[in-house]
Amino acid sequence: MSIRIAHIIVVVAIVLATAACTGPSAGARSEVTPEQLVGTWTIDTVVDSPEQPFIDIAEDGEWTASDGCNRVVGTWELGDAGELTTTAGPSTLMACEGAQLPLAMTMADYVVVSGETLSIHSSAESTVTDLVRSDDPDVGSLGLPVGQWVESDATGAPMLSLAVDGSFSGNDGCNILSGSWLAEGDGSIAFEQVASTRRFCEGIDTWLALAAHARVLGTIMTIEDADGAVLGQLTRA
Repeated sequence: MSIRIAHIIVVVAIVLATAACTGPSAGARSEVTPEQLVGTWTIDTVVDSPEQPFIDIAEDGEWTASDGCNRVVGTWELGDAGELTTTAGPSTLMACEGAQLPLAMTMADYVVVSGETLSIHSSAESTVTDLVRSDDPDVGSLGLPVGQWVESDATGAPMLSLAVDGSFSGNDGCNILSGSWLAEGDGSIAFEQVASTRRFCEGIDTWLALAAHARVLGTIMTIEDADGAVLGQLTRA
């Protein structure tokens, strides 16, 4: 075999190997519409983590994903043949037995939707993450009240931040709050071990510091004191 022929064979082998790693070309992939992509997707097994890992893909171009312990929020844009461009925000770093779905969205190159199955492809990691569509109300960003809840967009307005591990932090407009929360079912939450700084802020109603329970309906959290009296409401940020 001549050196020239051997060189050609090596080049062809490299091209074929590269194609195998990066998946089919854009022309060989089926078109994906935003309507097919929007929804809640999860892994097809139940894992022992605080929440079931999921990816919520919203119509407004945002996505929320959980690995079971940590959540990440970002943006998405769908291109030709399922090409996916995403951005991602910060995340907590709790150890988890879940699935790296936030990383799958962050590293995504393109997606394939086949019926009720979503495959997220990443050429950088040479991985494919397969998910199934979920209509379980307990799976997804609205399943647990994890995230930011605010009274308004004003700076210093009362707010709560609930974490997947059952802890919370916040501000009543004057003092910093912290403690733990427990979902009691039917959208009811109990706040426990509530701690607060003790600053005095004249003219500010620090009603949130009296929170003992809350009821969540959609994107509204109604805060109650220990006697069940309504103190105020927060909205999911």
